[in-house]
Parts: sequence; C-alpha cells; structure tokens
Amino acid sequence: MKIRDKEVNLISLRNFNIKKDYVRYFYDFDIVAFEKRLRRGKENFWDKLGEKRALHIFHAAARRVPAYKDFLKRLGVHHKKIKTIKDFAKIPLTDKENYVQRYPLKMRCWDGKLTDINIIAMSSGISGQATFWPRAGFQEFEAAVIHELIYRFIFEVDKYNTLLIIGFPMGVYISGIATLIPSILVTMKGYQITIVSAGNSKNEILKIVKNLQKEYEQIILVGHPLFIKDVIETGAESGIRWSKRRLRMMFCSEEFSEKWRRYIIAKSGFGFNPKNVISTYGSSEMLLMAHETPLSIWVRNLMEKDKEFRSELIGPKSVPNFFQYNPLMRYIESVGDELIFTSGSGIPLIRFNLHDRGEVLPFRKVEDSLKKGGVVQFDTKPVWRIPFVALWGRSNYKIIFYAANIYPEHIRLSLNSSSFFPKLTGKFAIRKGYFKNMDEFLEVNIELKKGVKPDPRLAKLLQSQIIKGLQRLNMEYLFLCNHLDKDLRPRMKLWPYQHERYFKAGLKPRYIVED
Repeated sequence: MKIRDKEVNLISLRNFNIKKDYVRYFYDFDIVAFEKRLRRGKENFWDKLGEKRALHIFHAAARRVPAYKDFLKRLGVHHKKIKTIKDFAKIPLTDKENYVQRYPLKMRCWDGKLTDINIIAMSSGISGQATFWPRAGFQEFEAAVIHELIYRFIFEVDKYNTLLIIGFPMGVYISGIATLIPSILVTMKGYQITIVSAGNSKNEILKIVKNLQKEYEQIILVGHPLFIKDVIETGAESGIRWSKRRLRMMFCSEEFSEKWRRYIIAKSGFGFNPKNVISTYGSSEMLLMAHETPLSIWVRNLMEKDKEFRSELIGPKSVPNFFQYNPLMRYIESVGDELIFTSGSGIPLIRFNLHDRGEVLPFRKVEDSLKKGGVVQFDTKPVWRIPFVALWGRSNYKIIFYAANIYPEHIRLSLNSSSFFPKLTGKFAIRKGYFKNMDEFLEVNIELKKGVKPDPRLAKLLQSQIIKGLQRLNMEYLFLCNHLDKDLRPRMKLWPYQHERYFKAGLKPRYIVED
C-alpha cells in the first residue's frame, strides 16, 4: 500500500475497530514513502490530519465509551456541538484523578467491552499504585510504524545485520512489551534483525553480547539509560570492546543531559554522532508519544551551548528534553505550562493531562529561531518537518520543602558534572523528613558505582553542587535561602552499588521515596 494523501487521510479518520487486522495493515505499509512525506511535506499537512483525527476520536468516544459519555454528560458537554478544533480546545480536560480513577476499567473501553482487548499491561506509576492499561491493534500499529522509522532511518537496520537487545523489565509492565511487540513486527518485515529480550539483567546482557556479537555488524541496546550506562561500563571493565561493532542505544523513562550523552558515547569508544543514542518520550497511558531525532538532538546541543539561541526559542528556562512527534499519531496541545494529549487506543483518552510540564514548538518556530542565530542549514539528517515538544518533567511529581517545590530533574541537573560520572551510577532518591523539633530536612540518597566507597569529601562536593544547582534552577529554593533562617542544605547519603534500601537490582528507579 503506497501512502499517498488519500491513504494518509484513511489512517487519520479510521474507525477504531479493535478487531481489525492491523498486523496485515502494517506489513503492507510503505515506510519509505511515509518517511519521504515527513522530509518533503509541510508541517501543516500533519497538523491538519492530527486535528481531524482528534475530532474523530472525540466524537467516537462520546458515542461508544460509556465512561466518557457520562463524563461529558455530567459537565454539560454535547459532543455534536463540537465541530472545529477551536471548539475541541474548550472540552474539559481529563486526568487520572477525574477520569481514570473515577470509572471502572471496562467502562473506559470502546463499547464498554474489556474482552475485546488483546493485551493488558500494568504500570505502578510514580505513586506505586497499580493501574491497568488495555492495548488495542491500532495502538500496536502506530508503535510499529514509529519503531520502524527509528530502526531504519536513524539506526539504519536496512544496511546492517543487527542484534537488538531489549533490557527493559519484562512481565506485565509497560516498557518491556511496548518495545518487544513493535520490534517483532518490524523484524518480520524482512530486516536482518535478531531480537533478544534479556530483561533488566546486566549479567545476562553481557553474556549475550560476548557470545553473539561476532555474528552481527551492529548492536542496539534498549533500556533505561542509567541501566544501560551500567551495562556499558561493566562490559568495558570485563573486556568487551564496544567499538568493534556499530553500537546504538535507545532509551526511555529517564532524563539525561547532553554531557551525559557525550559521556556514554565516549565510554563506548565512539565519537559523537546524534544517531548513536536516541531517547523516547512515552507513558503508560499513551505509550510512545514522541522521540528524539538527530535534528532534535542537534538543536538541544545548541540550546546547551548558546544561551541567546535558547532564550530566543524557549525563553528564560532550563534546557528541556527535546523530541519530535507526529500529530497524526498523538495530538498534543500546550495548556499553560502542561502538555495535553489525545489518543485513540484500548482506552481512548481525550484531552488527557499527564501533568507533564512542557511546550509544543512548531517546526517553523525552531527553524526561524535558528535562522535568527545565523543557522541557515541543518547540520544533520534526516530532517523531518514535524513539530517538536519540549519536556521539563512531571508537574505533580515533587517534594514540597518549606513551600519550595523540589523536582527530581533539578537534582539531576545539579549532578550533571563529568567529574561525577565515573563515580555515580546516576540513580538517586530524594525524601523529606523531620527533626525532633519538626523542622523539615531534605535528604538526597545517591547510588555509587560498583567499587566506589562512600567518602565524606565526595558527599560534601555533591552537596555543594546540589545547593548551587537548586539556587540556579529553583527560584523558590533561592528565595528560601535568602529569607528563611533555617538550615536548608540537603542531607547527603551515599549508598553502595545496588543497595537494597533504595537501589535494589532489577527495579525501576524511584526518584522520590517515603520511609
């Protein structure tokens, strides 16, 4: 099937028949023609399709999803009166509290039928409470298209036989199966890709690499960035020469800086290339929503190096995580400083607020900002003319410390120093506690690399770095330091590698903890 304008519109307006054979549809999907449209098409082509599809999902959900029908009725919204994208922007927002936790699972499914769902995944979320997420065929189709784009046009699996090692936790949780399923679908389209689903066991991954690497020209490691960092470093220490094969990495769930990216690439024995390491932006609710591209990485590097360019593009803000997305796959809006999503899937979600702090930036805005800075030609390929999304983290994932909102990303950015990379795994956990007089204290627990011992001097350096970082990044904390007569210095605790208290092996990192 050639993806001409007519077929693209069919995708955007397709009825969400979850029993349809989307696997066959994916195998017929012309990814080369689709990618060519991304490079040559105008941005508003995808914007218009995204708007049409968002409206289509809304009206279909208003008719066919019992929970959403009731949600609209309670708020006095008549779906037939919503005719334009301007009308759509006035629809009340949904979120986990007012929608997901309010209605039973099957009522949030198409036609109230949970039994029509093929797969159910589960997430613990930042709160630790389990939530179930049905997945439908169209969702798998979209994920497979995005994975094929990344694997073929960024990692070039059409040119090199590839060993793809998936290092996410497996079982019922999201990241493992959300990578394995679309990867299998891509592999079966004829690419020379061999998949090993290793789970998040460092020793198993290193065993796989040592035994199989000679048969492949390229290795792709997929997992959480701090886990893969541990794999790379331990592998190098045990004699693996990563530079003997093309090595590529794909991450999700955790943020990192460009300094960290350069560090992990150098640790692998390669020179910097924006195609070496790609991070994705996803969630349990929406699965894969956006991902880095060589262009978004290049622009993010410019933001780190050039404060004037950063100010022109995003104003007086810290460097965000920076992705591109296709509005046809996920319709994203900026409302205030939060990102709002619309997606048709096992559980359709309309104007859903993940409480992620971010901003949508049109391709043209980024292009114009670059031209003002004297950049007239992009220094990377491929260049896809689709919008960008900047992400600063979860708006509701924080510790309130003496009325200052302390976000994990502020701690992470504070620790972003190349002098610390060889000593720390990158994992940390913050918590708020109380002294006997009920004064508050902020505690930062940090995991040391294997073989590194707790050192009071290192703890002092880390504390100083965090204080400087918070005073630079967090105006509320700076105000407290200048006006509150309290000891606001974070208490530092350095833990041995994989200590069971906060850093038990095999668990996804938790950045905020409670005792």
